[in-house]
Amino acid sequence: MKLYLVLIGLICYLSVLSVSSVDGAESPRIIIVGAGAAGIAAASRLYQRGLKNITILEASHRMGGRIRTTPFGSGIVEIGAQWCHGEQGNVVYQLAKVYPGLLKSSIIADKDAALIRSSGIKVPDAVAERLQTMAEDIVNSDERDAFAGSLGEFFTQKYWLKLKEPAFSDISKELAEQFLVYYHNYERGYTAYDTWYDVAASETDSYVEPAGNQDIAWNGKKGFSSIFDIVSGNFPGTTNSTLTPVPLGNLITYGKFVSNIQWKGSAEGDVIVSAQDGSQYEADNVIVTVSLGVLKENYKTMFTPALPTVNQQAITGLYFGTVNKIFVRFDAPIPEDMPNTVHLLWYKSDLDTLRSTPHAWAEAISTFFRIDNQPNVLMAWMNGAEGRGAENLPEAQLKEGILHLLKIFTKDLVFGNIQEVLRSQWSSERLFRGSYSSRSITTEELNTGAKYLGEPVKNAANEPVLLFAGEATNPIHYSTVHGALDSGFREADRLLSLYS
Repeated sequence: MKLYLVLIGLICYLSVLSVSSVDGAESPRIIIVGAGAAGIAAASRLYQRGLKNITILEASHRMGGRIRTTPFGSGIVEIGAQWCHGEQGNVVYQLAKVYPGLLKSSIIADKDAALIRSSGIKVPDAVAERLQTMAEDIVNSDERDAFAGSLGEFFTQKYWLKLKEPAFSDISKELAEQFLVYYHNYERGYTAYDTWYDVAASETDSYVEPAGNQDIAWNGKKGFSSIFDIVSGNFPGTTNSTLTPVPLGNLITYGKFVSNIQWKGSAEGDVIVSAQDGSQYEADNVIVTVSLGVLKENYKTMFTPALPTVNQQAITGLYFGTVNKIFVRFDAPIPEDMPNTVHLLWYKSDLDTLRSTPHAWAEAISTFFRIDNQPNVLMAWMNGAEGRGAENLPEAQLKEGILHLLKIFTKDLVFGNIQEVLRSQWSSERLFRGSYSSRSITTEELNTGAKYLGEPVKNAANEPVLLFAGEATNPIHYSTVHGALDSGFREADRLLSLYS
């Protein structure tokens, strides 16, 4: 009988050990660097599946990363990620659609978009649509794959050949040149590169666009930031009982800029993570979710020993650019005749004049957008080097430049007085150093891509100890929130597989 009781006790003890190895103090110690979309996705998946010994080290004093929903005017605006792009194949949409009223089609999706020349004259809608469709056909052409040069070279050649066809005989040379400059700006904003002459026509990684509406806006006071409550099971009204609420407030430690990760760590196999403030953490596994811009600036000192060549080449070869926004709030609603989206087409003489004025920086502005649920707010979208240069201009100069452009392109419309200005500064901020990733000629020359950036670093037992997540590690959904979430889930599943 005593032996029987001893055996029962031993079985119970082993059972407790088994549970604690997943759910308690003996659970593998996992550190996640960064509390953006990828970091929160990874932490939530791990916690909800039983690996709860998680520490999220966040360098700033807020959660969200490049999702930055900010109070402005009578509501909110999105300094970073703004729209949910697509429905099928988009994890953001799939997670959020179950909450009635949380998502809606954006006002910019209703086709009320205009190409307006610097004379203030709108390009006829039928002409604009023909040119836009033709341009998109060139960009999506299979012929790109066989072209050895840059996207800019490929597009320009095909564009001028197309315009010789009878279907475009009504397009003047002047309008054709203006549209070419505009479409280059459109592509720059879409992919965050400075010039399409830095981008290979044939790309190894190819973005796969989710089917459905590409311009879905967020309702509610938390905007895009709602996705963090949804992923972590903390959204009000959550009814899915299988989704364990994740105590993110207990997992995140703020103000921790990670300066070094010793991924071979101690003799016991621990990974040692050092923060800039001198604090240190030991872990069994580390998931790094910082932006590609931060990796580019810090990877040579951030990892000890140096990262394997495959990861280093990906960091070097992938492109990380900047798109910035300026929000302006007027004391009256935007005039009704202002289209929801306005793309700017410059006459060369007008652009030369602008460049000789104090408003020269405003050449960076390619598009004006109305903002959902904010009738008094207009957003300017800025690209390239000029946009980065505008990040630190005095606010008064920004106001004057915006009003100057509106006077040029919307001559007959009367706007109120600007009451408030808010802008992004993604390039200047050391925790980001840009907006999102894309591909360059260097990417192809180094034969690298997102999957190589996401390649985990393994120990002598061939187990992943240092893992990478973030939009830049997603080969088909880079530069998006849904790509970041997918990558966080991917790396969490990698660890769950390891410890299963």
